[in-house]
Amino acid sequence: MFYGMRQRMYCGVAFNAMLIAIYSQEAIMWIGSIGLVAATKDVANAGTDNLVQASILRNGTVIRVLNLDYAELDDHERGDDRSYVYSGPAKLPRRNDLTPVLPPGIGMIPMPYPGYGFEFSEGLSGHLQIQLRINGDDMWIKDSVDLYVKFIRLRATSFDTLAWLEDTEWTYIASWNQDVPMSTDADEGVTTWTLNLA
Repeated sequence: MFYGMRQRMYCGVAFNAMLIAIYSQEAIMWIGSIGLVAATKDVANAGTDNLVQASILRNGTVIRVLNLDYAELDDHERGDDRSYVYSGPAKLPRRNDLTPVLPPGIGMIPMPYPGYGFEFSEGLSGHLQIQLRINGDDMWIKDSVDLYVKFIRLRATSFDTLAWLEDTEWTYIASWNQDVPMSTDADEGVTTWTLNLA
């Protein structure tokens, strides 16, 4: 009796270890939260009242458009830097990459993907881009943009149970520090500007 139980426990642990090894490969990444810090140049006329958006692209395809905007605040004032956080299924609904979606009515324990977040099957470098867009002709001069993320990882929650859990700490990914004037007026700047992750 104890031998059989021990065998089942061992098989469960071995299977879970195998799944963790598969899903914790550095190349496969699930992002559950995105943090962007957008800074405005500290010079005259650098601030804008127009909406600035950040589109998240995976291999050149837009998977989500995020507003760099707080309704109750004046965003992108001269010399200002503001943090914007997008987290959870409402802000970052699940967007699979190479992991196939299970057919309706079919489930697995654990699921082959978390309930929300963006998958980057081949890692972030060379595959993640952020495209900034200004919606109006009130020029904004971008000073810098910093990107932070919280990854979702398959973790053991007991000796025979796995679950997708989001990191508690932010991971710094990159900064883009080039000053860029942006406006829908071509005489003032560009309407869009793409931040590439090399």
